[in-house]
Formats: sequence, structure tokens, C-alpha cells
Amino acid sequence: MATIICPQCGFENPVGSSICEICAEPLAKSTDERAQENVRISQPAAPLPTVAQSAITPESTREYFVFCPESQTKTVLPNGSVRKFFCEGCKIEHEIDDFLWQIEMRDKETPPEQAAFEEDTGTVGDELWLEEVNTHARIDIAKPGGTLGRYGNFGSDFFLSRNMHTVSGEHCRITYEYGSWVLRHISHTNNTVYNGMELEREAPNLLENGRQLTLAGTVTFTVRIG
Repeated sequence: MATIICPQCGFENPVGSSICEICAEPLAKSTDERAQENVRISQPAAPLPTVAQSAITPESTREYFVFCPESQTKTVLPNGSVRKFFCEGCKIEHEIDDFLWQIEMRDKETPPEQAAFEEDTGTVGDELWLEEVNTHARIDIAKPGGTLGRYGNFGSDFFLSRNMHTVSGEHCRITYEYGSWVLRHISHTNNTVYNGMELEREAPNLLENGRQLTLAGTVTFTVRIG
């Protein structure tokens, strides 16, 4: 009976084996197998998809790839049904056999432009400060929070130095609750507009990064959370 001897461990494998049954070493093909392949090559056949790492159209939420243990090269695939790929590391086209060569999958990372958008529009941390839109002056709000106004825990120096008398002594209350910053309008005489809406007194409002906060129609801040 014809066999293929493994060059690594010497085990005699049956003809037709592609890897050694003992040590998984790739096996050289027999003369008969090479002849059969030459016959198949001469016959026209539908081409199998071949993927180069430089021409990738990844799916929207998942990334498929094959990792070459020899060259330590990762090749990204367009989907999970590809059966052949070209490894840029070892410059060889490999067939995915689900044993030696397997397709792996993971969720794609957030693109930088999407991450920047989320940072600009959503709550991204637990440090809070207010940035005045014209001068970019900054009022830091420390945990667990307090009142904002001419005589409040935060912003008194800013409002008094600019003679902003329409801003109440305690205009708003800002508190850190269960991992989020919450704004409440508490002034009896002057309004608060947040995200384009005039707030009701004592109603809780979730602060979000990038939103606008206007006190008494006098001064506008950009909410910064980071």
C-alpha cells in the first residue's frame, strides 16, 4: 500500500493526506496526486475567490480574518465564506481547511470618526466642566455637585466679575447621580435653557457632552464631560 512519509516525524500516512495524522506537518504530494492535479488544472473551472489583504470590503459589524502561524501575518477577509486567501507574509495562497487554516471572527472596532462623533455628542466620562462659548472660560463642577450661580458653589467668581446680575445667586443645581450628571433649574426669577428647551423648576435633566446651557438669556455654556 502506497503511503506518504511525514518529513517531520516519519509516520506513514495514507495517500491523499495533506497533513500528518500524528504531528499535523504539511505533507508533500505524491507523483500520482501531482499528475491528477495537472489534469484538473487543464480543465476550465469556476475560479474560487482569492483575497489579497490590500483589497478588502469588510462587512459592517464583523471582521473576518485568517492568522498565519508561520509568518505571523493576519489577512482580513471580506466575509466568512471565502475558501482561499493569499498570505502577504509568506507569499503563498492557502486553502482554508477549517483545521490548519481557520477563519476567525470578531466585532469591528469603532472607526475614529464615529468615536469622535460620540465623544462630541454623548456622555463619555465623569468629569464635568462648563465652557463659555465666547471666551472659552471654564467652570469646573466637582463631585458630588452643588449649585451654580453668583453665590453658588460653582461659578460665583465668573458671574460676579462680569456683573451678570440676571444670573441668580443659586441658579441651577448640578449633581452626580448613579454615574451621570443631572441638572435642575432652581431659580425663582430667571430661566434656564438647556438643549434648546426652557426647563421647569426642580425637574431633573441628564447632562450630555456637547450640549448648550444658557442662564437667564445672558450667558451660554457648552457642557463638557470627559
